[in-house]
Amino acid sequence: MKLDLPSPTRDLLARLPLPSPTYLAGGTIRDLLLGRRVRDIDLTVPRGAISLAQEVAQKLNGVFVLLDETEGVARVVKGGLVLDFSDFREGSQSIEEDLRRRDFTINAMACEVRSLLASRALIIDPTSGLADLARRTIRATSKEALKRDPLRLLRAHRLAAELSFRIEPKTLEAISCLRKTLRQVAAERVIYELNLIFETPRAARTVTELRKDGLFEVIFPELLDGAGIEQPPFHHLDVLEHSLESLNMMEAVLKAPEKYFGRLHPAFPSGAESDRQRLLKLAALFHDVGKPKTLAYKGHRPTFYNHDRVGAELFFLWAKRWRMNLKEAETVAHLIRLHMRPFYLLRDFKAQSLTGRAQRRLLKETGKSYPDLFLVAMADSLASAGPAKPKDAEQTLAALFWELDRFYHQQVEPVIRAPRLITGDDLIVEFGLTPGPIFRRLLEAVEEAAILGEIKDRHEALSLVAQILRQEGLNAGWSKEAGRT
Repeated sequence: MKLDLPSPTRDLLARLPLPSPTYLAGGTIRDLLLGRRVRDIDLTVPRGAISLAQEVAQKLNGVFVLLDETEGVARVVKGGLVLDFSDFREGSQSIEEDLRRRDFTINAMACEVRSLLASRALIIDPTSGLADLARRTIRATSKEALKRDPLRLLRAHRLAAELSFRIEPKTLEAISCLRKTLRQVAAERVIYELNLIFETPRAARTVTELRKDGLFEVIFPELLDGAGIEQPPFHHLDVLEHSLESLNMMEAVLKAPEKYFGRLHPAFPSGAESDRQRLLKLAALFHDVGKPKTLAYKGHRPTFYNHDRVGAELFFLWAKRWRMNLKEAETVAHLIRLHMRPFYLLRDFKAQSLTGRAQRRLLKETGKSYPDLFLVAMADSLASAGPAKPKDAEQTLAALFWELDRFYHQQVEPVIRAPRLITGDDLIVEFGLTPGPIFRRLLEAVEEAAILGEIKDRHEALSLVAQILRQEGLNAGWSKEAGRT
């Protein structure tokens, strides 16, 4: 493998006031050898890393961030550039000793910067990281390295997912042995690694590997409750296995949505929308997490009434425990809460009796995110292959999506983009109403009627409000003739 330093990085390092020796190390060396884009530049010195970082920040007019004063770790940020500076680890007396204390062999390589700039690069590799890179293998430098920071147990899987590497057996054995120590790690650090895993196209494979070494039970104990729980004949898997297969199917759908929906939709997430894809994968994995707690039997047939609502609540508790971003957690919980709704509409759709009101109610709850809900539904359907499942289930689901999409663009969007037919001021002036909860209900009734084509102008909107008020026994205080002025 050849160590090629990109010109911008080479020019930057040549400008910096770096002492000798200064080593380019860790993930930077790994990514350069793999030909990957280098996101961070990791620099290691025997001592004085913090003062060096301060000097570099001043020279670059960048931002200095102290990360660990005790261990001598600091960061400099300049625009999109990140430079990390560190002293030799844990009192190491040489770069070789420092590297042996790192997490994985592929992250335990270094090169002296001046030699690199002079094209005399000698890669320092005391743990055979080069060989493991060639074998595409994740190997811990030692079991003690995993003990020193248990987050490394999960990081091994994250690196395997990002690089499409495999974790070698002895490292997997050590991870399994130490799995419970992951509970000692700050939740914020764990969710960071999980997010990176779910942003890769190999999240399903990685979650399967987490089951093998026992980290799954530490991270996702709620999902384990679904093991062995039988489902109705629409399904062929128990709740847990169905959830895992739904994640697998979500990755397949995200890779080629046109294969399952017949054609592409501009609102389907692109490969660049890694955050959105990550949330969709979490929704697929957790969509049935409420089933174990809602299990009941109707004769011999299992039922799971309200599992969507209970599942959303359970997911939110999981997200809170791992300090997931609140807005993102609400997005996933909302998809879980609604994930059955497309299936509820399918019977009427197949019978050609689907009403505009039913479509509007769903769109009212989803807003513009209805494509995401149907992606979750499609993954859910694809993960089911029981004897009672209709052969055309996915085709019908796709057809329902396109009908809902047509309804949104032709009937909903023109109304919500146009000025309102009436406002709260009209309710006060024309009907003498006092602002309160009734305002929202009346204005939503007007909006729905406009979407369904039942009213077209202000006068008809006022007539509808008067009719509703009379039906509820309230004095409308309005006449059709007065409303024409």
